[in-house]
Amino acid sequence: MKQRSRFALALTASAALVLAACGGDDETSNTEVAATEAPAGSEAPAATEAPVETEAPAEELTASDTGITETTITIGVAVADLEAVRAAGISIPETLTTEHLFDRWKVFTDQWNSEGGINGRTIELVQLVWDPLNQASFDTLCAEATVDNELFMVLNGTGLSGVARNCILEAGVPIFYGDTVSPEELETGLMMTVALPSDAAARAGVASWLSNTTAEAGATIGVLANNTPAISAAGAAAQAALEEAGYVVEKVELNSLSGDNAAINAEGEASVGTFQAAGAVEVLVATPFTENTGFWTAAAASSMPFTMLDTSSSGCSPFGLSRVAAAAAGTLCATTFDHGTNAAGEKAVDSEFEAECRAFFDASFEEYYGGKSMLGVPAGQKITDAAGNELISDYTPLECSIANVLKLALTAAGANPTRASFMEATFGLGEVPLAQMSGGMGMLSADKPYAATQVHTVKITLADATVAPDDAGLYNGCAAPVNCGIVQNDWVAFD
Repeated sequence: MKQRSRFALALTASAALVLAACGGDDETSNTEVAATEAPAGSEAPAATEAPVETEAPAEELTASDTGITETTITIGVAVADLEAVRAAGISIPETLTTEHLFDRWKVFTDQWNSEGGINGRTIELVQLVWDPLNQASFDTLCAEATVDNELFMVLNGTGLSGVARNCILEAGVPIFYGDTVSPEELETGLMMTVALPSDAAARAGVASWLSNTTAEAGATIGVLANNTPAISAAGAAAQAALEEAGYVVEKVELNSLSGDNAAINAEGEASVGTFQAAGAVEVLVATPFTENTGFWTAAAASSMPFTMLDTSSSGCSPFGLSRVAAAAAGTLCATTFDHGTNAAGEKAVDSEFEAECRAFFDASFEEYYGGKSMLGVPAGQKITDAAGNELISDYTPLECSIANVLKLALTAAGANPTRASFMEATFGLGEVPLAQMSGGMGMLSADKPYAATQVHTVKITLADATVAPDDAGLYNGCAAPVNCGIVQNDWVAFD
C-alpha cells in the first residue's frame, strides 16, 4: 500500500490520461491499472456538514534558498552533448539527441506545472551539458551549475563524471543521481542515488562470486580497479571482502584520472600480465566498460577468467551490458539493475509502478519514436530484428524513479524549502518504488542515502539483430536482440 500511495502522489493527479495508455493488449505493457482504483485497504473520508476548525492560513511563500523564488524552483539537468559525439564520427541513433535527453526530464516537470506545481511553485529546468569526449567540459558544467546559474539542485540519470559531481557537491548543491557513486559523495549529505554506492556494489559482487566460484581459499584473485574515488573505493572493498574470505589479492589500479582512454586501455591490457605473474586464477573487474577493451582483449587471448563487478556508471546495467565486448560472454555480475527477464527465464512483467512509468513515457514520446516502448531495447534505439519486427526504445526507468523521489521530497519539504530541509525530507521518505531495479522497491533513510536494497546475479549473454526471436519473444534468452544479462537467481536483500 505504501508503494501505491507514494507513486500516486508523485506522478499526476490526472492519472486517467496516463493509465489509459497502458492498455492490456500491448505486449510491452504487462500490467493493467484502473485509473480510479483506490489503494488497497483505504477508505474514503467521512463526509461532514462543516469543518470542525477553521483552516489555518497558508504559509506565505518566500525566496527560501538559492534557486527558489516566491513562485519558482530552478533545477539543473545534466545531459551529454551527443551532437559533439556525432560530429566526431561516432554513430548514435538519430532519435537519441541532447535535447531528447533533456526532454525525458522536462515531461515530468511540465506535467507537474500543468497541475499547479509543487506546494505553489512551478519547476524551471536549466540544461547543463558536458562533452563526453572533452574532459575540460566537466569544469564548464560545474561552473554553470554553481556560479553561472542559481540552481536549487542538479539531476542526472547516469554518466556524469565524478569530477563534475564532486565539484558541484563542494559548492553545496544537492544532486539526485541514478547510478553508482563513491561513499564519500554520499557522506556529504547532499547526494541521493537510486543505485548502490560503489563499495556496497563491490561487496555484493564478491558475495555473489563466492557463492559461485570453485577457487579454493588461499588462491590468488586479481582485482582490476582505477584511481577515481568511486572505483578506488570499490577496489578496496573487493580486496577486503576477498581477504576476509581467505584469498590472496593482487590489485591493479588504472590511471583513469589521466583522461587518456588509449593509455588507460593499454594499462588494462598490461594488467593481465601482472595478474598472471602473481598467479591469479581469476580477476574481478571493477572498471567501466569504456576502459575495459584492452583488458578484455588480453584476457581472452590468455584465457584469463574474470567476473564483472557492477561498480561503475552503466557497469552491469542493461545499457552497459548492451555495449559489452564478446570476450565478456558467459561471465557473471551481481547487479541491482533488472534485465528484462526473470529467474525462470521468462520476460519480466511490469510492476504497477513500472506500468505507469511506461504509460507516461509512451504518452509523452510515442509520436517521437513512432510507436510504444518495448522491454529491453536500449534507450534511444530503434532495432529491426531478424524477423523484420521494429523494436522501439524502452522507457527510461532511472528518470521515472528519480522524478518520483524528487516530487515526493519537494512536497514533503514544505512551503519554503531549503536545501537542508529538502535533503532531510528525501532521507525521510522510507520506502519508494523503483523501476527496473532492486526488485521494484527501494528504501531511503538518514543512514541510507541510496535507494536500492536488493541484488541478483546475471550471466552476460550475447545477442544482436541477426538472432531470431523464439516462441517466447526472447533473443538467445535476452528481452531484445542486444547483449544482455540473463538472470540467474531471484532478488536477494543486500546487507
